[in-house]
Amino acid sequence: MEKTELKNKIMELISKPQLASFGTIKDGKPWIRYMILTGEPDLTLYTTTFSNSRKVEQLKKDPNVHIVIGGDQEHFKNPHINIQGIAQILTDLDTKKRHWCEHLKIFFSGPEDPNFSVIKISPQLIEYTCGDALTPEIYIVE
Repeated sequence: MEKTELKNKIMELISKPQLASFGTIKDGKPWIRYMILTGEPDLTLYTTTFSNSRKVEQLKKDPNVHIVIGGDQEHFKNPHINIQGIAQILTDLDTKKRHWCEHLKIFFSGPEDPNFSVIKISPQLIEYTCGDALTPEIYIVE
């Protein structure tokens, strides 16, 4: 598959909020949790979190993350992606305002809330798998 076509297929999966498995490193071992992530046209992903969360502490120690989006147990042929990336914790007000949405009101008082942070994930490598393919297609982010 051509690189542009592969990028477009990846964008189909990340362009709207998606439930994802989000993995960090805790004490040298993987730690996975579900997160809602949304992607940008450059394939950068964003999610929000509590500034004092365990994941923030884990990311400060080791910013390497692994994310899985897509697929389901009934239809293994649905597209899914694995993403290796580097996470960054953002707390500037402009970024927090840009990623604020109304459903966050149950957790935070607003974008100015000091316990509200944004996690930016810069992908390095994305594996795309769909259908009967046994070998994923690889997209290296430049």
